[in-house]
Amino acid sequence: MPLLSKAWLDRHVGMNYYISDCEGIGGRVKQSLEDFIVEEVLIDGQVVPTSLTQKPMPKIISKPGPWTWMIIEKRGIDAITLLLILSKRLGIDARDISFGGLKDALAITSQVVSVRGLSINNVPRELSKNIRVLEVFSMDRAFTTRDIWGNEFTVRVRGINEAGRDNITCIINQVMERGLPTYYGYQRFGLKRPNSHIIGKYIILGKFEEAINELLTHAYPTEPPRIREAREFIARTGNYAKALELIPRGYRYYPERAVLRHLSSNPRDFGNAIRKLPHELLTIYIEAYQSYIFNLALSERIGRNLPINMAVQGDMVVLLDERGLPTRHMIHVNEAMTNKVNELVKRSRAIPVAHLVGYSTKLLPGPQGDIELEVLRREGVDPSMFRVKSIPRLLIRGGYRPLFIRPSIFNISISGNDLTLVFRLPRGNYATVFLRELMKSGQPEVDFT
Repeated sequence: MPLLSKAWLDRHVGMNYYISDCEGIGGRVKQSLEDFIVEEVLIDGQVVPTSLTQKPMPKIISKPGPWTWMIIEKRGIDAITLLLILSKRLGIDARDISFGGLKDALAITSQVVSVRGLSINNVPRELSKNIRVLEVFSMDRAFTTRDIWGNEFTVRVRGINEAGRDNITCIINQVMERGLPTYYGYQRFGLKRPNSHIIGKYIILGKFEEAINELLTHAYPTEPPRIREAREFIARTGNYAKALELIPRGYRYYPERAVLRHLSSNPRDFGNAIRKLPHELLTIYIEAYQSYIFNLALSERIGRNLPINMAVQGDMVVLLDERGLPTRHMIHVNEAMTNKVNELVKRSRAIPVAHLVGYSTKLLPGPQGDIELEVLRREGVDPSMFRVKSIPRLLIRGGYRPLFIRPSIFNISISGNDLTLVFRLPRGNYATVFLRELMKSGQPEVDFT
């Protein structure tokens, strides 16, 4: 039987099962920012380094054009905050800023960010005390997800248990044999406030008052006391003008302050209050709910003892390129081709996938399609709702995501009760999902922050 997680947060974000059944190593991560280093890996395999690892800068050839590519190192900054700071500091519309992928907030990270309409001579090296520009290049196009292979992680897990050394080998062997589930990790939903998917669900249901209440008034125990008190005040009084004084200024609480400013003058206008949030943030909320549905369906597949590292009849399988990344070539597996398809999977030339539900999703008959249909029915939603009619620009088309990956592990070392890991994951995957398998924490809201 699959091993069921006992952690409240795991169940809250849809990660109900582990793929390994070995005892966890325990421990905590992110005790300092230096414990969690994330470096972008470009599509050609070059690493975009942080200043900590002292790896060489990637060889990027400048080209004349309207775009500037910046290698940015940030410390403890989330993606939305980075976008807001860049927009304000550089005087650039947020729509003219692009990057290949979101990076962990509670970490030291490096990545390429591109900006349109900015000369390389006008790029400051210090964008804030926690954001540095390490290198700049003139380019003829934007930097996008297609330019990255994934990320390299250097992670320290502190305080592992006495059996940790033996358990590490057991867990890693099972993960490599069975495949690591491609769950969306904690940071997709929030660790201190794991509710982005809840807000997203309310938005696609058109329940804007409930979305606002979740954003403003739901106080989570890991938040600072001052913030919990402010949220409880809003829930108790509905005094939005006074609440605006209680919620701190700054990028971290920008969403709360944006809707509070509108509600201070228009107390019941929840729809337009939601529209005060940036389109990029609203999209993140909807995609977080999409990710939650994916997690639930993947958990259900594991719970039914269906393999994630092999295709079964009715599955969709995507062919992989020479780098091991998904292409656009899809196969709908029937009984006659199952064995041949699974030979491709074993050779890392194909991989089974599940839906990222969106307005264009068409569920197919078969075990995976049946699971996804059951999950949507339990949630009370259908794919058409991912086209939010009351916010016309807010529409999520949908797509596919592999069911499993295998981490590329470069180094494992133990010093005392601390474990250090260096590994790579393809783009779109989360180091915390791999660490979750290793640690099997009963309180990830504490052990991962």
